[in-house]
Amino acid sequence: MACAVLSVGGLGLAGGPGCRRADPAPAPPATASSSGVPVAATESSSGGLVKPALTPVTLSTDWYPEAEQGGFYQALARGFYREAGLDVRIVPGGPGTYPVQDLALGKVQFALAASDEVIMDVAQSMPLVIVGAFLQHYPEALLVHTESPVRSFADLGGATVIAVPGTGWVTHVQRKYGIRFNLVPMTFEISRFLADRTVIQQCYITNEPYYVKKTGVKARTLLISDSGYDPYRVIIVNRSLLRRQPDVVRAFVAASLRGWQDFAYGDPAPAVAAILRLNAQTTREFVEQSAAILRTGAFIKGDPAQGERVGAMKAGRLAGQIAMMADLRLIGAAYPVDRLATFAFDPAGLPAPEPPAAASAHPAVGSPPRT
Repeated sequence: MACAVLSVGGLGLAGGPGCRRADPAPAPPATASSSGVPVAATESSSGGLVKPALTPVTLSTDWYPEAEQGGFYQALARGFYREAGLDVRIVPGGPGTYPVQDLALGKVQFALAASDEVIMDVAQSMPLVIVGAFLQHYPEALLVHTESPVRSFADLGGATVIAVPGTGWVTHVQRKYGIRFNLVPMTFEISRFLADRTVIQQCYITNEPYYVKKTGVKARTLLISDSGYDPYRVIIVNRSLLRRQPDVVRAFVAASLRGWQDFAYGDPAPAVAAILRLNAQTTREFVEQSAAILRTGAFIKGDPAQGERVGAMKAGRLAGQIAMMADLRLIGAAYPVDRLATFAFDPAGLPAPEPPAAASAHPAVGSPPRT
């Protein structure tokens, strides 16, 4: 879930999500693999016990281990991948890594991205296909000082906004509300926001608000999805892998979404422990508050009233995103959804428990994490 500049830098794309890196970038963490988890042995024809063969695959993420990848680490820690016959290695991203490019070149089997990024990649004829969504709504937001007169997107006219230049939501918001604002390129830290109470900053609701609160500065957020610009967070594969090994793709998607279901509705402790073990520069408090926001909001589970659920994708919603990107001239022309995504791996078998009655879709910035 890194900013677009980091996750697709080598591709020359200027769209996609922004950056939530208020904290100093940690040292590269260790790679996580399911190969260390015990697996049941079977008896060979000679009477000895042998371990069943597992298919090795690699998932390349777009940032260091964090709660926003929690379902994948939950699947790893709980042995869901091994149960599906896979030895999954999770390779963390960070500055200087290009998971989408590596996927396009066949260096890894799976990668993570936002659907708006993939729409632009596919428009440039990259051989990518979306096979599942792990976040129904993106936790990207604008960070606003509490005393700011900006209460809605329509109020942004003339404001100073720190954001990734060329990002799709910027074009969308300015056109939709008939406004212009002063865009300052993101430098991936919050010092200017803290020093200038008139500045607004692109952020992730799971990240910068935590660090701003730690300084004693009071702020609130506007979720960018509320403006109508609302990409999925998705699992992508190289189209050639989908053609050659559809069973491997099916197994990976099913186990991953099982991990997200367990992370959202069950006990996220296995994922939290794995993230802390692999990323020594983060803290338990930070990871747990990020997980609480994701779990209690609509980010993973979606809105049941709209037919949303963990892992599900809607063709109509993706078609609308493609049309929007074309209308904003971020791609040359709209194209069919089946060029972008397959719905063959829809998680119809996943139960959809009701969220707690007290859960709020978007927790207020400054409120204590809910568990």
